[in-house]
Amino acid sequence: MDAGDDPAEHRRLAVLERYGIVGAPAPPDLDVIVRLTARVCDAPQAAVNIISADRQHQIAAVGIAPSVCSRSDSMCAVSIRAPGQVLVPDARRDPRFAANPWVTAPAGAVRFYAASQLHSPEGETLGTLCVFAQEVRSLTGRQRQALDDLASLVVDVLDLHRHRQLLHHALLAADQGRAELERSNTALEQFAGQVSHDLKNPLTGITGHAGLLAELPGVTVDAQASAFVSRIEAATSRMNRTIEAALSLARTGGRLQLVQTDLRVVAQEAIADLHEELTRARAHVCLGMLPVVPCDGTQIRRLLQNLVANAVKYRHPGRPPRIEVSCDNDADGWNLRVTDNGVGIPAEQRRHVLEPFVRLDTGAPGSGIGLATCQRIAVAHRGTLAVDAAAGGGTTVTCHLPYPPATQD
Repeated sequence: MDAGDDPAEHRRLAVLERYGIVGAPAPPDLDVIVRLTARVCDAPQAAVNIISADRQHQIAAVGIAPSVCSRSDSMCAVSIRAPGQVLVPDARRDPRFAANPWVTAPAGAVRFYAASQLHSPEGETLGTLCVFAQEVRSLTGRQRQALDDLASLVVDVLDLHRHRQLLHHALLAADQGRAELERSNTALEQFAGQVSHDLKNPLTGITGHAGLLAELPGVTVDAQASAFVSRIEAATSRMNRTIEAALSLARTGGRLQLVQTDLRVVAQEAIADLHEELTRARAHVCLGMLPVVPCDGTQIRRLLQNLVANAVKYRHPGRPPRIEVSCDNDADGWNLRVTDNGVGIPAEQRRHVLEPFVRLDTGAPGSGIGLATCQRIAVAHRGTLAVDAAAGGGTTVTCHLPYPPATQD
């Protein structure tokens, strides 16, 4: 059958492909099920038959060696289109099967045949669980029910096999992703280091020459010339800070040192590093509940330092900065939050502020690297960073740190 001519068959084959059982080793549990089926139905032969586009695949069988045959020769290819269970006491007398090669074979011809369909959760028929024999016979009502029940069990096994494969591939992808992340972080750091070196050499020359120009008698007595030199020095200083920030961002999120870390101690260290800025702004920093969590303390201290510094930088002109650092947990991990009462960030711009070199207020000092660095630190911990509005005005930045697998319930 050409699946392209039949949309229903095309959907069935698409579902079958997702199971990955055609041409692959069958789940070992199927052997137990077919043996049980043969015993319950008192039949010498039983099989799980999967019907692909042009073949019948016996992926488990008892009383017969598993094989592959043409779909056009398959009895089960007919059964998958039946409205329900197929029961044939004598296949020679059934017009659907009388001319089938399995029935007309000179030796070992099939007479009795019964099949229950294998329905996927999507409602597609993958194949059958069937029993057969070389003599005319039938099934009792209880045997017919058992055949249906065992067919459902086959599908459960196939589904378990499919999800095991999906999990396996997901774990492989995760491992490859981790390896690729490590390689990309290394490459990014090397690239940034080279760019930093290539840019800093001429920048150092410009700075040096600007300093010499500033000392020339013709410049010191000429206000306009002196202003030009000052602008050159200021520009080179800004460029140097940008280069350092870019290099710092590239180095963030590499190999982490995950240890049990007291977040309160880390927050206190970050605040101590910002003592002068906080004092000048008359900022009040409140530490809420801060537990001990597995993380890279150095990176998290840097994250908190960036967030607290931002809260001071973008403070509201009408009130002193109030900053709260806290942490709670949910079913997935810890939520480390920094909340301020500053000017806030418009909803439509919150996603963009996590991008490198994005600055909403170009009049404020900085390079636009701080939140991008925090984002990389969160991702390096397999977490996320979210920017939201704070109650009463201001901003809340939440770094979600997922539980390590060993700590999950």
